[in-house]
Parts: sequence; structure tokens; C-alpha cells
Amino acid sequence: MEIEYFGNDKYRVLACMSDRQISVKDVFIVKLSQQEIADIVQLSKAKVNGIISELKSDGYIMQESPRGKYTLTQKAVTALAKIR
Repeated sequence: MEIEYFGNDKYRVLACMSDRQISVKDVFIVKLSQQEIADIVQLSKAKVNGIISELKSDGYIMQESPRGKYTLTQKAVTALAKIR
């Protein structure tokens, strides 16, 4: 199922987030804004916003603060490892 789920721009957004994680107190977080992610993957901010909402609701990422700061769940790490 994961291959079909990521057969579009969701993979690009999640891979972008995964590649740009930083370690803060032994926790990996993504400090990119949605606009920064949109610029990197060359999608509109509205499209990235929708994708991030789906990734959150489907359990691939968690939002750690209202203004960005996401963490990838184990589900996301496993899915990316399978796809890559």
C-alpha cells in the first residue's frame, strides 16, 4: 500500500522533510516552514499544506508546534526505507 500512497507528491514532501531533519536533545525534528518545503520541492504552499495535513492524519508525521517543527513517525521512517 505504501508505494501507491507515495506514488505522487507525498513522497517528495516526506523525503524533503526526512533529508532535512536536525537533532535537538536527541529528538529529530524538521524545522522547515511549509513555504520552505514548497520552494524546495517546487510545489505551491497550498499543495504542501494539503499534503502535510494528509501525512499527519495518516500517521506519518506529527506536528510539534503550531508554527512548523514536525517529527517523522516510525511509520514514515519505515515507509521511506522501503521506497528508497
